[in-house]
Amino acid sequence: MSAIAYVTDSKMLELHRLNNHKTMNFWRLSANISFSDFGEGDLVFFLSKDKEHRKKKEKGIVGFGRVSSIAAASIRSMWDRYGIYNGYVSLTEFKEAIRKVSKDKKLPAKISAFYLEDVTFFQPVYLSECGMKISNNVESYIYLKPEKVVLSLLDLANDSKDLWSGLNENSETISREKLLYALLETHKKIGDIPRSEKENKKAKRNLKAFEEEGYRFFPDSQSEICRLGKESADVMFYYDKTTDLRSLIGQAQLYKYYLGIYLGEDANVRFKVNDGSETIEYLMNALL
Repeated sequence: MSAIAYVTDSKMLELHRLNNHKTMNFWRLSANISFSDFGEGDLVFFLSKDKEHRKKKEKGIVGFGRVSSIAAASIRSMWDRYGIYNGYVSLTEFKEAIRKVSKDKKLPAKISAFYLEDVTFFQPVYLSECGMKISNNVESYIYLKPEKVVLSLLDLANDSKDLWSGLNENSETISREKLLYALLETHKKIGDIPRSEKENKKAKRNLKAFEEEGYRFFPDSQSEICRLGKESADVMFYYDKTTDLRSLIGQAQLYKYYLGIYLGEDANVRFKVNDGSETIEYLMNALL
């Protein structure tokens, strides 16, 4: 899972914040929709020039959203589809904002956009407080690395709530994003339990049935899925007669180890198996 901090028009952000928008069309001047190591499901944090640190002159981060989709289209098409969710009250204002940041002050034939969900705003937080240096001259975006920077940023965001937005709702969103980020980073590190190609195909077929219950596959996974609740998560492993029970317990222990590093005592995660064996689930969770 990746995260970027993007320099954002403060006027646009204020419209979304005051209207309590939970989704937004985050437009970019470039029509290029391909990003290195960034895509659907990743996080965009908003860097605001108007929220600079008084002494350090560092741009402040004032919110974030999760990428639902990435697309390119004409300015008119973007407006017809998303309207005020582009961040402006009229097509004229939208065009003026695009013209303002264009080098030749002309409107491009196409622009691109991240459609964001779970948009959340908070009082300014600074990356230097999270152990990451940022140039005061950044004009576009930067990747947020390592993963502890993002987790620290979400912690600070939860302590810097925006009084205008729904405090309880924002807190739940931030806590959920933090747990999901930690889960995805953990799976990225440890991967699936090793299986043959035939077993992986069987695992994927069996686990897809759980998508109706809100489970989703980890990126690049064929035999492990997760489901996020308000304050907890379920991780489910594929299990059949060819699976060594010790490998399931060992995998769960690895999850618990890395989640402990990322979240400390806040890692409320239950482990399950896809055949519904209460005995195995009890053993896995009791041993952790």
